[in-house]
Amino acid sequence: MATRQSILVLEDSQTQGNLISKMFVECGADVQLVSTAREFSMSPDLFDQKFSAAIIDVHFGEVSGLKLIEPVSRRWPAIVNVMMTANSTDDYAVLAEARNLGAHLVLKKPFDKVRVSDLLKDIESIQITGRPRQHVVVIDDSKTSCRIATEVLRSYGYRVSGFQTGEDAIRQLNFDHVDAVLTDLNMPGMPGEELICLVRDVWENIGIIAMSADASNKTRFKEADAFLPKPFGAEELIHTVGGVLAKDVEVLDC
Repeated sequence: MATRQSILVLEDSQTQGNLISKMFVECGADVQLVSTAREFSMSPDLFDQKFSAAIIDVHFGEVSGLKLIEPVSRRWPAIVNVMMTANSTDDYAVLAEARNLGAHLVLKKPFDKVRVSDLLKDIESIQITGRPRQHVVVIDDSKTSCRIATEVLRSYGYRVSGFQTGEDAIRQLNFDHVDAVLTDLNMPGMPGEELICLVRDVWENIGIIAMSADASNKTRFKEADAFLPKPFGAEELIHTVGGVLAKDVEVLDC
């Protein structure tokens, strides 16, 4: 039975804060909303409470959310810090710094209840194992293939992000922790070799699984750590992903 999480939400917009709090409550969490830096620092009752996670807006009014990570962690040493941000490229450098300061996870706006439910699972995983669930990125220009692979991996407990292009995956996740990338090789725009090398540049030590309906690609794309021929079944997918995640990946020079 999952532990009921107690969440501290630091969001300066009262309207957004109420909407965010509602989603977390509907997903089974208890929520305390704080809308100003003064309220955070001057409310003794707040510091007497116990929180399992803090959702910190990267722009908390006139205060940077980065400056709240340290006091939050000092007051609640076991807390899981989640940096919340708008979907803007201007925030990417800030998010990278947030991770260096101790943020465990990123929550990008806008988000829905599915993402909140997913986040609560990662928070629980960090509490139990010390790290979030393994994150697999699926890149396939076929929406159907991407959806099927994503659903199968999620059913086995992985955190999964699906994209139709490699450019979108890297643009939206370049600040995030990724454990493995499952990518189709024959997509419009970027050649398979270029995509694999770009993935290596962003996430240096992760495992890469190449997918293709063309069996000759198995020998052509040696930069990948595994090859998954299409079509494939759920057992093949899980076996291949599990195998890549279970071993130390040798990073090849592109």
